[in-house]
Amino acid sequence: MFIVVTGLDGSGTSTIANELSKLDEGSIVLKTPSAEYAERELIDEKVKGTSCVGHFLYYLSSTVFMSDYIKQNIDFSKNNVYCVRYLIDTVVSNRVAGIDVDLDYNIYGNELLQPDLTLFVGLDEELRQERISNRGKSKLDKVLDNNDVRQRFLEEFKLLLPDETIYIDNSLPLDENVTKVYKEIKEYQEESSKPKVLSYRKKYK
Repeated sequence: MFIVVTGLDGSGTSTIANELSKLDEGSIVLKTPSAEYAERELIDEKVKGTSCVGHFLYYLSSTVFMSDYIKQNIDFSKNNVYCVRYLIDTVVSNRVAGIDVDLDYNIYGNELLQPDLTLFVGLDEELRQERISNRGKSKLDKVLDNNDVRQRFLEEFKLLLPDETIYIDNSLPLDENVTKVYKEIKEYQEESSKPKVLSYRKKYK
């Protein structure tokens, strides 16, 4: 399966993905923007203030690249792929910034991979602030210090998250949390693999 791991920056998305992958034999963890987008901080510093749309397109391109990379290099029908941040993250952050953009997986005729399952990682705000401060805040991290802006992020996530979403309270002990979520993923995977039985009613003349 293709599994997207999302949530506010500092919520522990990367940690959850990496710990799940340790339990999930043969799985792989990817992240957008990937290493090919090494100038991310420069773009955040120099581009966003001048061109919000240009900034959006940079992050959108990293998502398109990741989708094409997975299609060409990974058989995710056999091994699960955990992707930290994906299209929903780019769309949410830019909707909050005032850009009228939809969660559309068709980008100029290029159909992006759609997640089979999404994991939304939530964390108590005091803990999130502590963790993100310890690692050092980027310019974009500081945007979420504003209570109103942060609430708008959460509202947009709530609006756009698909039905196939597992919500994770990352305030719980990590081992306990990861074991529980991994069990839910396996249950979802098993349920999804069952053949669908179509019901119908015969019409008699």
